[in-house]
Amino acid sequence: MSKAWNFLYSRSEDAEAVSQLLQRSLTDLGYTLYNPFGLIPGKAYSRSVRLFVAPSVNGWVKIIGEPDERQFASLAHTTLVLYTVLDKAQADIRAYQNGGEADLVSALTPFLRPRLTADNLRRALETTSNVIQDDAQSAGLPFDVLPDNIKGMAGNVNNGQAQKMFARLSGDLMKKVAGTGQADAARALVSGGDAPDWNSSGGAQIRALMNCLTLPDDWREPDFDTLRDAYQLHERRRRSPNARAYPGDDEVMAKVPDALTYTPIYGGAN
Repeated sequence: MSKAWNFLYSRSEDAEAVSQLLQRSLTDLGYTLYNPFGLIPGKAYSRSVRLFVAPSVNGWVKIIGEPDERQFASLAHTTLVLYTVLDKAQADIRAYQNGGEADLVSALTPFLRPRLTADNLRRALETTSNVIQDDAQSAGLPFDVLPDNIKGMAGNVNNGQAQKMFARLSGDLMKKVAGTGQADAARALVSGGDAPDWNSSGGAQIRALMNCLTLPDDWREPDFDTLRDAYQLHERRRRSPNARAYPGDDEVMAKVPDALTYTPIYGGAN
């Protein structure tokens, strides 16, 4: 199963109002709201929407998770909503306003960082910088995709030189598999399989877009799985401070120390 990165940003100062609107939109669509973090396991559903709403920062409310797209109309009835997805190397970027989908440049231009213009925004949405080339003859891949233990073996090796060496070696690999039907498999191996690829053209587009906007610097963190796991442990400890801690719990909680400031919104339907 692909693990896409899904984030929604609502232009609002009131995270509680956004949470209530999300809940109401789910029930209007026939979902039943439920709490998966309670003491008693909830009912199993064949379809579910799982979201976390962050506190408002800089006039933006970050919503982590994959919504039901039918929620966008009601959520964007009175405010701007930016929806961003990175599924492997493919980006999906949409804006909603006045109850419907809006032109990205027109909708987002009022929220650009100082001294940036609509032209900067257009170029960001068209960027192909810092990409893994599709051309197997020139495909250099980033050193960062290596596992930490392998990168650690580099010791005091100059990072720039290591990057160039790895790009050359990975390019040689792609040349060898070109035309063999195994190029896609080789690319998936070195780029993390189903993980969102931030070095792809889709990843570059999203990063360039976010650099133009007044969104908080942590616009892509935490990812849903990391937040969900941390929230569950923080909630368990809040409920039972003396509950037994298992190996690894503290590390998971430390990844999102403020997990309980997020509001979970879960809805299920059959």
